[in-house]
Amino acid sequence: MIQTRPNTRSGSEADNWRGIRLVNAYRVFLAFALVAASISGRGPQVFGQQDPYLFGFVAWGYLVLAMGFEFLLELHVLPFRPQAHLHALGDIIVLVLVMHASGGPGGGIALLMIIAVGLSAVLLGATAAMGYAALASIMVLGETMVSSLVDHEERQFAAAGFLGFALFVVAILVATFEQRVQRIERLTQRKEKEINYLSTLAVQIIERSPNGILISDPTGQVDYINTAARQLLAARRRSDVRSVEGKPPSKLRLRDTHPALANALQDWYDGRITEHIECDEPHRFRAEFHALQTELGQRALVVLVDLSAEDARVQQNKLASLGRLTASIAHEVRNPLSSIRQASELLADSTSEEERAELIPIIIRHSARINTLVEGVLDVARRPQVQPTRIDFTQWLAEFVELHRLDWEANSVVWQAPAKADTACALTFDNSHLWQIMDNLVTNAMRHGRSADGVTYLSITCQLIEPDTVAIRVCDRGPGLSDTAAHSLFEPFFTTHVEGVGLGLYVSRELALSNGAQLYAEAAGNDAAGSTGTCFVLRCPRAV
Repeated sequence: MIQTRPNTRSGSEADNWRGIRLVNAYRVFLAFALVAASISGRGPQVFGQQDPYLFGFVAWGYLVLAMGFEFLLELHVLPFRPQAHLHALGDIIVLVLVMHASGGPGGGIALLMIIAVGLSAVLLGATAAMGYAALASIMVLGETMVSSLVDHEERQFAAAGFLGFALFVVAILVATFEQRVQRIERLTQRKEKEINYLSTLAVQIIERSPNGILISDPTGQVDYINTAARQLLAARRRSDVRSVEGKPPSKLRLRDTHPALANALQDWYDGRITEHIECDEPHRFRAEFHALQTELGQRALVVLVDLSAEDARVQQNKLASLGRLTASIAHEVRNPLSSIRQASELLADSTSEEERAELIPIIIRHSARINTLVEGVLDVARRPQVQPTRIDFTQWLAEFVELHRLDWEANSVVWQAPAKADTACALTFDNSHLWQIMDNLVTNAMRHGRSADGVTYLSITCQLIEPDTVAIRVCDRGPGLSDTAAHSLFEPFFTTHVEGVGLGLYVSRELALSNGAQLYAEAAGNDAAGSTGTCFVLRCPRAV
């Protein structure tokens, strides 16, 4: 339905003028038909049967009126709504006069009146249609009454009443239809705004992405390419490409811009490439290919990752890590070196055997500390070589406890055996790595997990927690972890012990990750006094 509103957009305004021109074309055709019927005397017998002279005059006048309306439409001298009201009022007056000349409201005249009111509703809306339906009904009843008084004949009052009823029915139907169309139009506009918002948001996000994004069809024609991809491929914008013989520039072809990437894309379509490729020209980047199914057919989403920027970030992180490592090593080495230098100076000036016997162990102890630090740094720098084997943890734990029993007894370590061994605790792990991890965890418990009575209560258990995962728990009853220790526990060179170098837990976690496992710490439990110890949990893949 074509309508106008006080605040219409340009598209709706164009529809309004197009609609009123179509209605006036119908009016011109109807006027020619009435003039032809008046001149030839042919056509429906009802036309002009009451007053042929009046009928002919009205027919010619209607044709002049329709041509005048067409002239006004071409000039645009009046706004749309005043012209539409003028057209509707002219139709009703002319049709009432035709009705009077034809003997009253009946037959085709009533149909023409209904069409006129319906067209006014289409152009002006339901409210105006109700007004014109009321006006037309009053004029039809008035014409019937005037004819009855002048001619002293019984006129068609029933037909006039039915015609008025029909006019109001048409107006009501148009009003109902208009309300439904308005609801649909509002819903459509809201959905259109949401779609436009999401599409605009998506385009802006893609344009601001640091990675290059392009979408290509199987022939290599690029449907979309963002700014980052243009920079990586050194591709010119479409607006920068000159047209040939006045024709607009064609779509960007990947083969013309980057032949190597175009060949790789074709290999990916053919199944010869499944992951990604790396290119060095004109910039160093990695191309990742993903399949898209769209309404226009199969497309390829190509993600271009700028490796030069990634390399710069990696290099920056390496330099930052190296700086932190150097500072940590310098800090850890400075204290024992200072003690060694001081002891050496005193040893050089010493003349008694007692002083030498006291100073030499100091030098040896701090030298051993520096050696431990160097070995720890080498363990961190050395990439672990993993040789996974199937380990029965119950048997392995018995060997581990037997090997450490004497040391534990000498250092007041009480080992608590599990109440019931889990027979399903078989894991896949590098045996030497498991020994090193467990040694570090037990040593950490002996240093930091002593209870108030000076005894280390140690518990080592293993249980199946998932169908393919086992968990080894090393728990103590010590004071637990502070907030600082909980956040920095696995960082290199973090320690709270005077003899520690802070690399044991860090190396243990790296070894766990190399074996596809996870190492983390958690509180052993809580009571009224607070934390009652710490548990280190090693989640390992279960052996099949």
